[in-house]
Amino acid sequence: MGIPLNGRAVDARREILGTLATWAELVVEGKRLTRPRRTVPALAAFLQCHAHWLAAHPAAREAAAELETLLNSARRTAAAPMARRIPVGRCVVEGCGGGLTAVLGQERNAPASSVECDRDETHRWPPQRWLELCGEERHAPGGPAQNAAAQIPAGLTAAQIAHTWKISTGTVYWLASTHGWQRSRHGREVRYRQQDVLRSLGDR
Repeated sequence: MGIPLNGRAVDARREILGTLATWAELVVEGKRLTRPRRTVPALAAFLQCHAHWLAAHPAAREAAAELETLLNSARRTAAAPMARRIPVGRCVVEGCGGGLTAVLGQERNAPASSVECDRDETHRWPPQRWLELCGEERHAPGGPAQNAAAQIPAGLTAAQIAHTWKISTGTVYWLASTHGWQRSRHGREVRYRQQDVLRSLGDR
């Protein structure tokens, strides 16, 4: 599996590079200077060094407006939550043949977590139905349902639980304590065992 890329971030970086290069070229031509390296840090440092000259240029207002728009766009992109997509195996619906992907929203306003089929959009399991994929009662060990469920990331964050069931994170912590949810830590991230969450909230 390759490294997951944030498409919006890639596009934003390309736009930043192109915009900085355009205004750096104006300075290069106007002051007859050597072009800086075509990297964001080098271009930004070059423009900062010649900011007074650019501020006195007739196109200064356009430069300022364009750079401000670029900055605001970059900030929105950086602040936007990114859902993780993790392949988990083949679809458990008999005869489908599609592939399942776990889509995990990282923040309250991110897309809801779910397991989705790439062939049939009706084959979709929100967290409330993930126990169906475990197949403990209805599928033999090693079957496609268990194989898929085994690869779903073990645990849900408080933010994912709050977003999916439309409750506050405070309620999540209270439920975790009251019902004795098992928890695990991944770096700074705490995840609650999904079977415990589903047994407490699956019917809500």
